[in-house]
Amino acid sequence: MSKISAVALAAASLVVGLLAGGPTSAAQAADEPLIGLTFDDGPSPQRTAFVLDVLKQKGVKATFFLQGSHAQQYPDLVRRIKAEGHVIGNHSWNHANFPDLNQTRQRQEVDRTNAAIKTITGTAPKLMRFPFGNSTSYSLNYIKSIGMTGGILWRWHIGQPGDFECPGAAGVQKYVMDEAAPGAIILLHDGNDVLSCPASQWNYLAKTIDALRAKGYEFGVVAPAANPDPLNEGSPAVVVPPAGG
Repeated sequence: MSKISAVALAAASLVVGLLAGGPTSAAQAADEPLIGLTFDDGPSPQRTAFVLDVLKQKGVKATFFLQGSHAQQYPDLVRRIKAEGHVIGNHSWNHANFPDLNQTRQRQEVDRTNAAIKTITGTAPKLMRFPFGNSTSYSLNYIKSIGMTGGILWRWHIGQPGDFECPGAAGVQKYVMDEAAPGAIILLHDGNDVLSCPASQWNYLAKTIDALRAKGYEFGVVAPAANPDPLNEGSPAVVVPPAGG
């Protein structure tokens, strides 16, 4: 196991069960290095069920950062995400760019989404990923004051086109494989821009899961961490084994 993986898993041992659908006790170290697949902007009727079907078929748990307006519109998909053991995070109400918002609007984007998800699942998210990865000092302080952790970013060291840029199935797989590292958080999408990509692009998901496993990886979920992780652009988060995993 790499030094990065060992450090991440040691930090994960301090995590308690605070996540909707996430770990319910102190996380245990995994035998294999972990990758954290994350899906933003959903749920969407066009793609979320497909993603969940593939994850279920492959025995993979992931982290879904939900857009509040979409969660309210498609509550059955939100319930399915939780029921199948995935972690749910907050991705704002309508994908606004937080630096463009006044403080009241920033709070509303967070609070309205938390309320919608809690109404559907019974649990408010503990993780926050800001749209475009753009937080503000005010929003970071605010989410901390209400017991949340964020902003959760991702590993973006190589800079290949992401799935939202419609590079095709082979292109998305190359992006994920290039960014893969023990403890890496991988940015993917199941709503908004990616819905305009060719349907054939979605063939990437099952093939990429198989390719990562062939390289010795397994899959975990995102959990809060006390310290920033340089692997994932300073995110205060680690990838931990899923509950029951």
